[in-house]
Amino acid sequence: MTRQTIEQALAQYGKGLFRTEGDSMEPLLHHQSSIVVIEAANGPLSRYDVALYRRPTGAYVLHRVVKVLDGAYLTRGDNRLHRERVPADWVIGVMAGFYPSPDGAYVSCDSAMYQAYLRALNRRYRRLWLRALPGRVRNKLFP
Repeated sequence: MTRQTIEQALAQYGKGLFRTEGDSMEPLLHHQSSIVVIEAANGPLSRYDVALYRRPTGAYVLHRVVKVLDGAYLTRGDNRLHRERVPADWVIGVMAGFYPSPDGAYVSCDSAMYQAYLRALNRRYRRLWLRALPGRVRNKLFP
């Protein structure tokens, strides 16, 4: 059996189910236990869309669009402070929904629960920034 790349699966079926890796999208998605439904990217993305893109190194990344630029996006994980500039041509898909755990019910990105999560997202970023402040100050004072 030949394994397909994500790009091939999206080209053939239009969408696919993929298990997440890493903690950058916590608390929404969990390492090795959440499954995301990715649809092929058709057209420009919007702020707060969760984009699946592939870096030139070959690494797949699933991060949220925080700002739409001309021909690119600023993205970051929900559990990260660092933003990354992603050219639009790196984007291969967008999250349509997810299963938070193997036995969890499907959550659509159009659902009320997900929309409430998005409304609280800016507070989350502020808390992350404040939590990291002592370490950043220490690194500036004692390089």
